[in-house]
Amino acid sequence: MIVLVTGAAGFLGRRVARRLLADGHQVRGLVRPRRGGEVEGVLAVEGDLRNDHDLQRATEGVDAVVHCGAVVRTSGAWQEFQATNVDATGRLIELAGARPMVHVSSLSVYDVRRDGEVITEESPYESGAESRGFYSRSKLAADELAMAAAANGAPVTVVRPGVLYGPGRRPPLARQSVALGRWRLILGRSDYLLPLVHGDNVADAIAAALERPVARGRAYTLVDPQVPLSEYLVDYRAAARADWRPVFVPAGVLLPVVEAAGLLFRALGRRPPVNAHQIQRATWSATYDCSRARQELGWTSRVRLLEGLRQSLGATAAVGAAGGALAKAVSP
Repeated sequence: MIVLVTGAAGFLGRRVARRLLADGHQVRGLVRPRRGGEVEGVLAVEGDLRNDHDLQRATEGVDAVVHCGAVVRTSGAWQEFQATNVDATGRLIELAGARPMVHVSSLSVYDVRRDGEVITEESPYESGAESRGFYSRSKLAADELAMAAAANGAPVTVVRPGVLYGPGRRPPLARQSVALGRWRLILGRSDYLLPLVHGDNVADAIAAALERPVARGRAYTLVDPQVPLSEYLVDYRAAARADWRPVFVPAGVLLPVVEAAGLLFRALGRRPPVNAHQIQRATWSATYDCSRARQELGWTSRVRLLEGLRQSLGATAAVGAAGGALAKAVSP
């Protein structure tokens, strides 16, 4: 097939493009100006997701569309997020028409209502989106557009990856952390399950979704096998060859401070940098059920966590005994 990949020069887009090229497809990449030569083998079309002429030019003559492009910043005007992440998604669905399209969404669309919840593709949408950042709000709105189109018969597939990492994107220590000398203050508990997913694993799922008719009109959660944060940090330090130590800070300690700061920011007419809802979402642990992707797409986490950490953190030596607990947790 000739496949259009939006955001083909981005972290995930370039991995999707390389995977599709390896599968024998031709890849056309919609990229921002001056980034056209960044992915070897891709026919680059320079343009802007907000420009309808660019979208029409990019989709002309292709057999399928993979929509990876998005504004992923944590700051900026809502109008930019609306135009790039929401309106462009709706327009690409229209332009794709009867051709298969895979839309890359986010785990942030799910409503984690309590600690310990199990999330599936049938879980409800986030109910407190207005309390979150513009990125999360825009990804939710785009997901709703894609699923509504799928319900009306459009051959749209939605993938909802976890926290992306891999070479070029350093994995996070936790949802929220602060460096303090030889210590790392970690917001949350040691048994928190961080929903990571390696970029190459997501690319595998997207390639499978394009080729399998069963994926049309379906949504898929994509998270690598989850392990407790305490075990993850042991292997993180070993892979990074670092000697800092984690200190876990309960969310309850910070909530009064965050609420007081929120009152002050609102009194000054400014948007608070973080709110109580975001703190709770960062510390409530959820288990993400990816059985649908495994059963319908044949998806597995080809890049395991230990290997992914070594890749991302630049370590080449074996993790050794420090990684024993995690190796058991993620082994087949």
